[in-house]
Amino acid sequence: MTIRTLLLGPSQDGVARLSADLPVSKEQLTVSTVVGGVTDLTTAVLSGDVDLVVAELPSVAGADIDLIDSALTSQPRVSLILVTGDTSADFLLRAMRAGVREIVPPDAPHGVLASAMTRQIDRVGAGQITARRTKGKVIAFMPAKGGSGATFLATNLAFALASRGSKVAVLDMNLQFGDVAMLMTDKRPPSNIADVSRDASRLDAALLESSMMHVADNLWMLAAPDAPERSVEVKPDIVERIIALARDEYDFVVLDVGRILEAVSIRALDQAETIFLVVQAALPTLHDAKRLISVLTGLGYGREKLQIVLNRADKRSDIGLDEIAKALGYDVAVRMPNSYENVVYSINHGIPILKHTPKDPVARELAEWARKLAPDQAKHSGWLRGVFGGKS
Repeated sequence: MTIRTLLLGPSQDGVARLSADLPVSKEQLTVSTVVGGVTDLTTAVLSGDVDLVVAELPSVAGADIDLIDSALTSQPRVSLILVTGDTSADFLLRAMRAGVREIVPPDAPHGVLASAMTRQIDRVGAGQITARRTKGKVIAFMPAKGGSGATFLATNLAFALASRGSKVAVLDMNLQFGDVAMLMTDKRPPSNIADVSRDASRLDAALLESSMMHVADNLWMLAAPDAPERSVEVKPDIVERIIALARDEYDFVVLDVGRILEAVSIRALDQAETIFLVVQAALPTLHDAKRLISVLTGLGYGREKLQIVLNRADKRSDIGLDEIAKALGYDVAVRMPNSYENVVYSINHGIPILKHTPKDPVARELAEWARKLAPDQAKHSGWLRGVFGGKS
């Protein structure tokens, strides 16, 4: 495995400064250098001959961001680290939407750039071995708008996968307002992701498993922080480590990610093979979904990674599947029927709908969805036996 790395600076001295921060332990790198600016950067990205670019640009104008956006859209697998003095909120947002992975000020403390390089080297390396990976599959759920039903679908699909015999972990990545635990158990989780982050120095598979709650046969859950202010304890690198450990131990890792895109949620989405964006057939939801798709595309997530889930689908709706596909530029991949009464009961009582009413249309669709995701997974002693033995 070789990671083709380009260091671009405004001068030879600038290139030398970037070279000095290269992680010395990364022997798999092949490094080339260029003295230049934005045009040289985009040319290198578009060539398809680089995996990681570390570029120092003293200033980045709006037109420069547009050029970078266009180049990274064409080559979404390239990781770009910008070293620049502009750290305004507006610039950071535009850069993120353009697909820039990390931004480091030129006067950052020693080690900051090296750490950023290490993270992106690891990310590129992980992407290169995905095709050969036999580890668990990571899937993420995001709501296009509050109330879209993403958490319900994430937790209930996880339950359906577990019922087929897959070993499943649900990680609540909605750090400030996550309610995965409420939908999966009536008991208070003994630990949460903030607690795991606090013990990051000794984080391993055993600690992760002991921090998760066993909610049903084959199904575990790691709760969100027990108070919104504790979300600051959860760092992007810890999230990446948690997901990597979970992938080693579970057949499926289901991420419930909120609508707010920031460093932690982006790092989580980076690890997912598939992002399920949950929408409903309503104009405000589709409007937000279109904007969110634009941001996700700007982050380098290709069409193969993003799928649209239509929740509470109704044939009588004024907005049909064709209109949704036209509005979003994506066909609907999963169509979840409307069964309001049983879904609300499931949510209010923290009981998976497959357990409460297994013949409900929503339950049947979830079971079929799980079958498609895990077609070869053997079921344990009958279709619903064992998993529905109650919450623990």
